[in-house]
Amino acid sequence: MVESRLSGGYRGLLPEVVAVRPPHPRLTGHVMAYIGLDLRLSSPLRRRSVASATPMLMMDFEVAGRRISRLDGTTGVASVPSPVSGVLDTPVDVELSGHQFGVGVCLTPPGAFALLDLPLHELANTPVRLGDILGQHREQRLVDRLASVPRWSDRLDLLDRLLPALLAAGPAPSEAVLHAWRRLNAASGRTTIAALADDVGVRRRRLETLFREQVGATPKALARILRFHRAFRLLTDGTGSTGLAAVAAACGYSDQAHLTREVRALSGSTPRGLRSGHHQAE
Repeated sequence: MVESRLSGGYRGLLPEVVAVRPPHPRLTGHVMAYIGLDLRLSSPLRRRSVASATPMLMMDFEVAGRRISRLDGTTGVASVPSPVSGVLDTPVDVELSGHQFGVGVCLTPPGAFALLDLPLHELANTPVRLGDILGQHREQRLVDRLASVPRWSDRLDLLDRLLPALLAAGPAPSEAVLHAWRRLNAASGRTTIAALADDVGVRRRRLETLFREQVGATPKALARILRFHRAFRLLTDGTGSTGLAAVAAACGYSDQAHLTREVRALSGSTPRGLRSGHHQAE
């Protein structure tokens, strides 16, 4: 599952996405997908990114214009080149301009922790330049190496070869975090945090501390985002056959009103707005 980044339709939103591919099986559990983008814009393009629990690493082959604005009216800020983003617990509007040319790596939280070797709460809602994490020289060498490969299939094959060593050099997430993250993900957030802590054999407060460091959000916050993405998929599956009350029940919301509040808070739209396509999902 790559949340709405893929299920919401990257290709439908940006036809110039030229490559979407899963990684090599040896990267399972760390990398969810690769996304290649080659988009030339004559005028700015605005889109909505919904809340997400999927860390994203973007390597820009050219200088790209991006501006990010929260829906609460906060003044937009320019995104950094080759940004790395963590958990996003609120929808944001993104304005793109210029030549968007590069490759994105959709990571799992354990994969992001191992690859980036920093507390993931530092990336929550705050894109950071890849060079500030890896070092400017290593970032440029990696980006140049990928950009020099002419075909997308070969670029993604190169990532398959490079990432295992980078992941192996980083810290290993704790077994408690791995087990709890897998259980939350498999249940689309439908489990109590007390039961989760009991299942992995740690105190709830300790599990929250580990999650902030190695996932970027508390288990409760992550569960909320995962429930929303299950609702998102049901609402936007193209059939429109599942009623809102049934979606609410399937996703663990107390009622339809609860579903509506959560969808609005995490997408900036209503359930009917998502269903009618009046949204843009990252």
